[in-house]
Amino acid sequence: MVSFEKFHQEGYLSKTILDALDYEIIHLLTEDGRMSIGEMAKKLDITAPTIRSRVKILKENGLFKVSGVVDPSRHQDMITALVAMNIQSEGEMDKIITKICQLPSVAWAGVVAGRYDIIAEVVCMGGVDELSQFTTETILKIGNVVKSETFIIMKSSQNWLKLPEGVGKT
Repeated sequence: MVSFEKFHQEGYLSKTILDALDYEIIHLLTEDGRMSIGEMAKKLDITAPTIRSRVKILKENGLFKVSGVVDPSRHQDMITALVAMNIQSEGEMDKIITKICQLPSVAWAGVVAGRYDIIAEVVCMGGVDELSQFTTETILKIGNVVKSETFIIMKSSQNWLKLPEGVGKT
């Protein structure tokens, strides 16, 4: 478990404050990631250079990016699951979560508060067999997973997700 003091000291709680214009830009690009700067400027009644500058700053500061996402419920054989893990971190939680995020079928992972230490969203194109292999073999190779519990997503709403790097590659 990560202590609250370490959690706070390492910047997990530091956030950047976005203003109303930043949120409006993000909402527009969430609806249409290919919307032009000019179209956004018209919709928001702001000059194009201001929009361009804001988008550039958001991207450069790692606060925002535009990417393609899929609806897993519309793909045959695609299973998504949340895998909750208890970790023996020995002060190495950052390294462990980095390892988990680098696994081919992990869409994202986060350190959480509660009875588990890390929760990861896993996307498997090989059905239940691939998910079983992930939970019984793959995560155990990391060496720090003490216990895990898997929650298969049976049905969801607005569950657009970025495909993990290894999904769909043979």
